[in-house]
Amino acid sequence: NSERVRYYDEPVALVVAETFEAARAAAGLIRVRYDEEPGLYDLPAHVADAYAPKRTNAGFETDSVVGDFESAFAAAPVKVDVTYRTPFEHHNPMEPHATLAAWSGNELTIHTSAQTLANFRAGVASTLRIPPERVRIVSPFIGGGFGSKLIVHADTILAALAAQVLQRPVKIALTRQQMFANAGHRAEMIQQVRLGTDTDGRLTGIAHDVWSATSSFEEYCEQTAVFARSLYAAPNRVTRHRLVPLDINRGEWMRSPGEAPGMLAFECAMDELAERLGLDPIELRIRNEPAQDPER
Repeated sequence: NSERVRYYDEPVALVVAETFEAARAAAGLIRVRYDEEPGLYDLPAHVADAYAPKRTNAGFETDSVVGDFESAFAAAPVKVDVTYRTPFEHHNPMEPHATLAAWSGNELTIHTSAQTLANFRAGVASTLRIPPERVRIVSPFIGGGFGSKLIVHADTILAALAAQVLQRPVKIALTRQQMFANAGHRAEMIQQVRLGTDTDGRLTGIAHDVWSATSSFEEYCEQTAVFARSLYAAPNRVTRHRLVPLDINRGEWMRSPGEAPGMLAFECAMDELAERLGLDPIELRIRNEPAQDPER
């Protein structure tokens, strides 16, 4: 209900025609006039605006603290302090997202590819403000999902709205270009990993801090540092997640949420530590294998 564009490639108009080619051609004739405003897009430039979310994805605590990491790290005879950046990653299964919507009276049927039928049904009903029992989701095949089909996106809602206005079925298929902004993505992140050990390579302190881009209108916090709470033994440990609001679409689940970007950074830091210790990287990990969850 707003004329403000919140992120690049946000849908601002929909053209419906008898054929896909005619719709594409007609859409290309639309000219939209914009009032320009400065936007926020650069994660490193706005780290000072970071805030702590109430929870991360999957309900994990935002931060964890065990012992006194700062003192342990300052006293460690061997240490590494490294920072890594991981880029935006976009969902792009072989088949772009598509929806066929049809109304029968006040009942809506959606033919689409969905990983979670309940999420789709609830999302459509909530957006259209109709009871969930009036929404039927038909999804015999998923195709490529990887997290991109856990919730509804613009194609599903726009198809439903257009079908309601025209009182006939409407099909929408995103172009490959539209997939980058309208089918979910993994956020850009900055990760600082600090590790301290004794001279034998046994960890005395672990710290994993994550700054992640998020949407300025709806937050999503990937649980990037959560795995570090149990992977290796160390008496002093801290993990923190911070979000930096930018003018982008919200992040979403992508295959191996949290672990994929987090373990990439953390295990690279472990390899750097092994190099500094002159220790085989596998041996370093064996020496720090926990007998039990170190934070429980």
